[in-house]
Amino acid sequence: MYDAELMAVATGAAGTLVAAIAASGAEKMRLKVAHFFRLATPDQQRAAAQAVDDTAAQLTSPSAEAQELAATVWAQLIAQYLAEHRGAMSEVDELAMPAPAASKVWNQHNTGAGTFIGGDVHGGMTVNYGGASDGGH
Repeated sequence: MYDAELMAVATGAAGTLVAAIAASGAEKMRLKVAHFFRLATPDQQRAAAQAVDDTAAQLTSPSAEAQELAATVWAQLIAQYLAEHRGAMSEVDELAMPAPAASKVWNQHNTGAGTFIGGDVHGGMTVNYGGASDGGH
């Protein structure tokens, strides 16, 4: 059996992970799960990948029971992994965070002559809505 601290962390992460899979879908969460379980055995990695798909399938018509069952499965997977790889404890929060929404990018290019508020405008503008800033580049 796992110690209380480990189970508390695994249970909390599992519930949040199930909610993230429900909200973001299996495709977006698969990479996060694979990254988290990167030190696991190949069998454990396959079990985690299958659990993502199983969770997504269970949540096609989300009920409290389906979410609870999925969270229980994830809690066991995460607890087993953390018991073998204690260093991964610091990464649990990252695993449990929902995947960010995909950004939407629009490009506008202005060329030509004419009055555009204060004079001629040459160049372009990129709007990255919902995504990370590229640092002004």
